[in-house]
Amino acid sequence: MKFRKDIEDIIADFRGLPRTVTNASRREPTPLDNLLVVLQEQYKLEKPSPERTLVENWETVFGPKLSGRCNPVRIKDDHTLIVSVTNQTLRSELQFQKRAVLKRIQALEQCSEIKDLVIRS
Repeated sequence: MKFRKDIEDIIADFRGLPRTVTNASRREPTPLDNLLVVLQEQYKLEKPSPERTLVENWETVFGPKLSGRCNPVRIKDDHTLIVSVTNQTLRSELQFQKRAVLKRIQALEQCSEIKDLVIRS
């Protein structure tokens, strides 16, 4: 039967056996300030991204009436923006405006690589 490390140590102490040594117990703890730097670099939190730019400018791209009824889902393959809409009627309306919306998206910083718009209801 396999126990957690702390329970194995209690059993070892009770039996008078040496405690088990794992890689985690040999490794030095990482200070939190270093961890935050690593996470910022790994997930590019401080750098501008197309996703952040789209979210910040969503209302200017779709207008005040439509922006609350549609949401960005994700950017697929760095070139296709997938948008979710609330109903089929809105989907049809956005299909007619697709070129104009795509031009407004491409005019934003960091979003010039988006070449297609997929609208899902």
